[in-house]
Amino acid sequence: MHKSLVLTEALSIPEKINYLAYNDYNNYTELSKLIFKKKFQYIVTIARGTSDCAALYASYMFAKHLGLPTYSMPPSIITLEKSKFDFTKALVIIISQSGMSEDLVQCELAAKKMGATTILISNNTESPIINNANLFYHINAGEEKSVAATKSFVLTLVIIIKIIFSCKEKIDINEHIKILGENLLLDSSNQWNYKIFDRSINIGFVVSRGVGLAISNEISLKFKELCQEMIEPFSSAEVMHGPKSLIQNSFKLLTLSIKDNSGISVNQDLKQIIKLTNMHYNISFENNDETSLFYNPYKISELDPIIILSKFYPWIVNYSLYKGLNPDMPRYLTKVTNTL
Repeated sequence: MHKSLVLTEALSIPEKINYLAYNDYNNYTELSKLIFKKKFQYIVTIARGTSDCAALYASYMFAKHLGLPTYSMPPSIITLEKSKFDFTKALVIIISQSGMSEDLVQCELAAKKMGATTILISNNTESPIINNANLFYHINAGEEKSVAATKSFVLTLVIIIKIIFSCKEKIDINEHIKILGENLLLDSSNQWNYKIFDRSINIGFVVSRGVGLAISNEISLKFKELCQEMIEPFSSAEVMHGPKSLIQNSFKLLTLSIKDNSGISVNQDLKQIIKLTNMHYNISFENNDETSLFYNPYKISELDPIIILSKFYPWIVNYSLYKGLNPDMPRYLTKVTNTL
């Protein structure tokens, strides 16, 4: 099968994780000191596209591990509505792979004027935001030429994990990331079977919970970008409040279970609805049957999304090619999107 540019970048993820683990010069100490001193009462994340999926992951992780209420703010609240906030007790996190999106540049400038401590997480060391932000975290994924982000998204998750665990002194998370990178390199040839997915059906749900919900949002986005399929993301709890009425035979239901409390909840929530369709596929740490997309969980479950995505990205690119599409040229899309 043709090896596309985006596939090459997706397959490089284990190598990039390994490289970052040994070559990370970001300053985690300064931010952790500010968090320990209780400088912040809440956190605001601002992002677009794939980066917004990373922001959702960050929101869940900051709230869960640091007890800080975290809100993902639509950029238009600032850029269009011109809303004003007292951000003197806020940490505002801008996440942008390119670091060039005009609305995010405006949001950082405005947040800083409103008193926020701002940080930028980006792959671009020449972003205009850097000089104004209090801290810059370089994801160091190397140039990402493909329109669809893969390695930059995973490396963004790694940075978020390292920020959070820098506040948990008992765990040297970088050592675990080194081990994870090595494990992924060893397992890189063991890819999921994309031919189990029915390419004639273009609608469905991807359902998860907890940190898995952020990954479900990214999975949904990639189905839209690369496969032209309307696979909508839902919490396994929320899907019960109306959306499940859409499920029937020839409706794809992709479930994602992480080996933590949320994964247990997903399996319990969905016992009944998976019976409503003949197209149920399961991304899981339990290899149940031929429609399961198995991943080997890590002992720190917060790292499981990285394992899942290192499997999913090559799979979705190959599935796109299997459908006769060109994943290197997703329809109507460009690398940098400028909106207000």
